[in-house]
Amino acid sequence: MVGRALRASLAGILVAAVVIAPTAFAAKPTFERINVDETFADEFLTEACGVPVTTTLHGHVIIRTFSGEGTGVAQVNTISIGVTATAGDRTFRFRDVGADVVQIKPDGTLVLLISGQVPFAFAGVLKIDPETEEVILEPRDRSEQQLQKACAVLTT
Repeated sequence: MVGRALRASLAGILVAAVVIAPTAFAAKPTFERINVDETFADEFLTEACGVPVTTTLHGHVIIRTFSGEGTGVAQVNTISIGVTATAGDRTFRFRDVGADVVQIKPDGTLVLLISGQVPFAFAGVLKIDPETEEVILEPRDRSEQQLQKACAVLTT
């Protein structure tokens, strides 16, 4: 859920930016780097594993926003975040990595592509229409196997 929550909030920022200014693309992008360094009580892993889990996120997100008019890539978010989940003296490390891309198609529709490795969700590419939330392409679901692996490490 860590990855899902992070990606969902980033996707929301991404879609809001594109809906507010829905033009794209030949001009050089503007760049914004967001450093992530956060520790929190992880309710998702605590509930799933049955032990108190604290999670630390460390890394960055780079947001590239393209301006201009036309179709094509409107925004690209690249994500590189190391995640450390701790329960007592047990530690499970994983990464949230990939790119989220918003494209404007010739007919004006938006397409959001989320690619990479989203913890406790998937690896691959998820392609959706952010306005209708219609799934156009589904990636391989790794949630159950990854959650079992994390809980095995954090509880034994």
